[in-house]
Amino acid sequence: MNVAGAPKKPAAAHLANGNKSKLSKAQIEAMQEAEEAIKPANDNIVRPTWLDATGRKMWEAIADELYDLDLITNVDTYALAIACDAYSKYVKASASIKKDGLVLEHKNSIGAVNKVANPNVAIAQKYATQFKSFCSEFGLSPAARARLAKPKEVNEDDEDDDLD
Repeated sequence: MNVAGAPKKPAAAHLANGNKSKLSKAQIEAMQEAEEAIKPANDNIVRPTWLDATGRKMWEAIADELYDLDLITNVDTYALAIACDAYSKYVKASASIKKDGLVLEHKNSIGAVNKVANPNVAIAQKYATQFKSFCSEFGLSPAARARLAKPKEVNEDDEDDDLD
């Protein structure tokens, strides 16, 4: 049973977690059929042209893997592109931090020199968080993969014996 506001779990997640929600075999099969009926196609996964070189490199590193795992569809391409773009911006901000340091000297209006935090630290943190969020959606970390794990077959103990 879902708590109000909690995201619904796909049938595979119910099974992967040992069917703690106690769904019957028929309910799980119905969920699987409904999920399959609304699953978008994956026949037109094309990298957007607006990604820069770093973003394109990240796309090439992960898109084929996601396709092979059936974790990307046509409608997911822009979410993946945004993740790759966030990664690119993180890399640029990190390069600036490496070059200029964590603290910068700033001359104020009266000529005094003050030390201020490099704004690229906040920028890098923002894009790292954004990239991590998208990675979680696509199962690109061990914890995210564990949440997306699909069992190969249903455990007999988890099935509702009344429906056999």
